[in-house]
Amino acid sequence: MIYSMTAYARKEVKGDWGSAVWEIRSVNQRYLETYFRMPEQFRALEPVLRERFRKRLARGKVECSLRFEANPAAKAELSINEALATQVIKAAEQVMHMTGELSRINPFQVMQWPGVMETPEQNMDEVNKELLAAFDEAISEFIEARGREGDNMKALIEQRLDAITAEVVKVRARMPEILEWQRERLFSKFEDAKIELDASRVEQEL
Repeated sequence: MIYSMTAYARKEVKGDWGSAVWEIRSVNQRYLETYFRMPEQFRALEPVLRERFRKRLARGKVECSLRFEANPAAKAELSINEALATQVIKAAEQVMHMTGELSRINPFQVMQWPGVMETPEQNMDEVNKELLAAFDEAISEFIEARGREGDNMKALIEQRLDAITAEVVKVRARMPEILEWQRERLFSKFEDAKIELDASRVEQEL
């Protein structure tokens, strides 16, 4: 099967963490060269991605990009550090007792204390796992695209070869006519120049 060096593939993946899009494109290159554009938080994946390219591709200048968008809803989820909140409340009560200014503790002020409200961090191992799975699918689609482009190139080449073959057949069919025309033209020129020719020698040359 013929594989083209130029191709493009796109793979989108979504999860609770958000969405991501892989894009792979290539142009002709004698050796395999890979280039990556991705968010800094995923730069650690680059050696893994490069190795996966190397195992499945042999040639081409390949550009790979990753666009990542975190899920705002996942970011918005908050949890309370109850242990710290309890310490803040007790400390506030102790201060009020010491100052003699007893009042109701404002819960919003407690929430604003650094560390009381926590945003759970995404499980990046799980995110990376899903991104790599989508990347493998993108490579497969990319290779399929190369194959389709190769089939198109093959069909185009065969079409042109068929056209050339048809022209060759036409020329061969007219060869006796062409040779006779050349013979008459040659004898005519020599007659005009008053040069005697050996007819058999001329026939051999033609």
